[in-house]
Amino acid sequence: MDLSQTIHLLGDLLGQVISELESSSLFETEERIRALAKARRAGDESAAQDLQQEVATLQAEDARVIAAAFAAYFDLVNLAEENERVEILRRREDESYPEPIKESIGETLAALKARGVTGEQLSMLLENLSIELVLTAHPTEARRRTVLSKMERLAHLLKLLKRDSLSRRQRESAVKSIYAEIAALWLTDRDRGDGLTVTDEVRTGLYFVDQFFWDTIPAIYDELDAALQQYYPGVRVNHPWLKLASWIGGDRDGNPNVTTEVTAETLRLHRGLAVENHRRTFQELGRHLSVSSDRILPPLSLMEWIESRRPFPPHVSYISQRYASEAYRLVVSLLANDLAEASREDMKAHLLGDYEHHAHVDANQLIQPLELIVSALPPMLAQDEVQAALTRVEIFGLHSVRLDLREDSSRLNVALSEILRALNIQSDFGNLPQDERTRLLGRLLQEPAPSLSRHPGVTAETAETWSLFQLIGRATEIYGAELLGPFIISMAHSAADVLTVLLLAKWAGCKSIPQIAPLFESIQDLAQAPDILDYLFNLDVYREHLATGQNEQMVMIGYSDSNKDGGYLRANWSLYQAQEEITRVAQEHSVRLTIFHGRGGTIARGGGPANSAIRAQPAGSINGRFRLTEQGEIIASRYSNPDLARRHLEQIVSAVILASAPQTEQSVPEKWRDAMDRMSKVAEQTYRALVYETPGFVRFWESATPLDEIKRLHIGSRPAARARSGAVTQIRAIPWVFSWMQSRFNLPGWYSLGMGLASIDDLSLLREMYNGWPFFKTMLNNTEMSLLKADMEISALYVDLVAEKNLAAEIFNLIRSEYERTRESVLAISGHQTLLELEPSTQQAVHLRNPYVDPLNYIQVETLRRLRSLSDPEGEEANALREVMALTINGIAAGLRNTG
Repeated sequence: MDLSQTIHLLGDLLGQVISELESSSLFETEERIRALAKARRAGDESAAQDLQQEVATLQAEDARVIAAAFAAYFDLVNLAEENERVEILRRREDESYPEPIKESIGETLAALKARGVTGEQLSMLLENLSIELVLTAHPTEARRRTVLSKMERLAHLLKLLKRDSLSRRQRESAVKSIYAEIAALWLTDRDRGDGLTVTDEVRTGLYFVDQFFWDTIPAIYDELDAALQQYYPGVRVNHPWLKLASWIGGDRDGNPNVTTEVTAETLRLHRGLAVENHRRTFQELGRHLSVSSDRILPPLSLMEWIESRRPFPPHVSYISQRYASEAYRLVVSLLANDLAEASREDMKAHLLGDYEHHAHVDANQLIQPLELIVSALPPMLAQDEVQAALTRVEIFGLHSVRLDLREDSSRLNVALSEILRALNIQSDFGNLPQDERTRLLGRLLQEPAPSLSRHPGVTAETAETWSLFQLIGRATEIYGAELLGPFIISMAHSAADVLTVLLLAKWAGCKSIPQIAPLFESIQDLAQAPDILDYLFNLDVYREHLATGQNEQMVMIGYSDSNKDGGYLRANWSLYQAQEEITRVAQEHSVRLTIFHGRGGTIARGGGPANSAIRAQPAGSINGRFRLTEQGEIIASRYSNPDLARRHLEQIVSAVILASAPQTEQSVPEKWRDAMDRMSKVAEQTYRALVYETPGFVRFWESATPLDEIKRLHIGSRPAARARSGAVTQIRAIPWVFSWMQSRFNLPGWYSLGMGLASIDDLSLLREMYNGWPFFKTMLNNTEMSLLKADMEISALYVDLVAEKNLAAEIFNLIRSEYERTRESVLAISGHQTLLELEPSTQQAVHLRNPYVDPLNYIQVETLRRLRSLSDPEGEEANALREVMALTINGIAAGLRNTG
């Protein structure tokens, strides 16, 4: 079956489900609405009015069914498209065999070989190779874990259906199973009935680790090993270089639900997953690792390891007697027993200091005997299951993923201020000038830590912050430093913010302090970042801290808030310049730098093709080290299909290696830089004039988007705003982007770019920049996606919801004019006739989806209109309408394949 046949089958089955479980008349209504939407897109002017009337007559329950139908349809279409992408990928692999396919690790190493990169040069690059994906629980995943598991089952059935070897009976059975699964999906509530807890989010993240990453990441290790064997035999990577981390359960910034107890529980769940998965692996190995010690003599060191473990537990003793000549089986059985015991310990109690800890199994205790087995067995055996088990232990350890900790700089400063005031050291630390704060912190870091109570300070907030640092100390002391990732400081404004974390960790008695990573988010903070780092790198107490972590510094840059602060063009240029300068400062001080990219799913938040983004980074800024966030729905869309997950990871690795390989660096011409400076200033002025300086803009935004309803959704555990305010500065970047995407403005992904580009009256210069500068080209290409997914005709429906008609007309005219200006400028510079011309399949997919997304927008607008007219916004009727809203939000997100 091809893609259209698959979509047709799924659509027919969904139609049958609706007819049988709801009613045939509702299915006919849905089909009528769909036909009107298609006619409207085809240019039938009367169809738009008829569509609006049809939607306006729907009762709330009927609207719920219609919205659910379109939302379910997009879930199924997305699944079919993913399966088709897998088929295309396999065909390309077959066609190119034995040569590697484009943007693969094999192609990258072949290109480096052809370029003349030596094995020694590649070895140096690979020694520094470190790629880490960081899973976050930003509230953009609009599907429940229950729905995700059903989609996984459907994906398996579709894959089965494509097999040519199926008999007619087997094919009919598969179709029946698909029909049953669609029915189950239809009867499952898509929106969560109650608020999502942080632990729910942690379990969802671990679901992806367990179901997909656990097998996919080791496969990428195998890809690199195979490519090295072919193109650079003798060159090897001897350290874990592709890993996972997570913010879920450790990200306290603006989320009062992330407490020390929740973080301890998160670490327990992380360890529990790794322990159980490794235990099952060793138990399975123990069942069939039947190599006789008489045939393959175990190394003496392995036999000594076995003897050191006596006396054996009863069930292992039974194995040692029954399989007396099978030492390898005995070793993995002992390891499985160690992990079974580890799974019974109360890790959370240890971390919270409720009782004394005892010795714990760690990853090194597993790695040593496994390495001995691998060295003893013939390669064809060793490189199969035993090597696979060893690789997983090396990658995931006994912690599954590293847990990052994040807190806002203001919260940290308040906590330290309170402690310093209680100690009579400084009564008003928070209001001291930056240089005085920095000098005081430098002095305190050189002095012995004061004697502090277990809960210093007065307020509950400070006690909670202090308990976090105590947790860091216990976690690293008992279970090792590998459990934790960096401590990230949100809204970092100064060197004092970094030193505050260092001092709190020292005073809390942390013997091993994690990396401290300032997160620079605003345009101003990005500009100041190089000077802040330069100051820190010149400070003896901070260099001493860096020395404890192999002289490594992580710096995080924020794509979301910088965009919300200065607009798309200004943010992109500020991020580029900051990376250049941060890289320069690190090189001057011989510090190993990792830039951590805080990207989201949408273009406005740094999204887009990851491999293109990597190649567009400033020269020298990657140097083999790359860290990025994978947020919300992006985790599901990129990694829930193992084949596509593997392809995506391979493209990332390929791009990082290429960007880090020895090459002749070409500096960016000054005239290009001058043009970017001028464009970004004009674009920022244009953006801020609308968003921050236009009277009534916030009222327009709140009325012309479903912002209030997005805040109510049970999607994430974190509040949508930093404070109780509707101000743009207080709302988080995610609901900011989400609300504009739902209403089809997609404003953060393009607004003010047109004015910026128009400020350069030299089209040939702009075309020269586009063709010669990957950064500029990637920025404009990404904008094409934002412009294509925007739709001013649909947005006009939302504008009609704004009560202040003059205000609505004034602002919408500005937005619409800038949209046209941006579209025309981007096409003129790229030379494209249509948006996304270089990606015809994606372009076609957007056009084909629009007639199915449009009805959801129409229903959403009508539902908002009714909700806002209610006298009781919390009554029974409001609850019924909000169920419709949740479905439209889910459906539009699935249809556009973007939330926030």
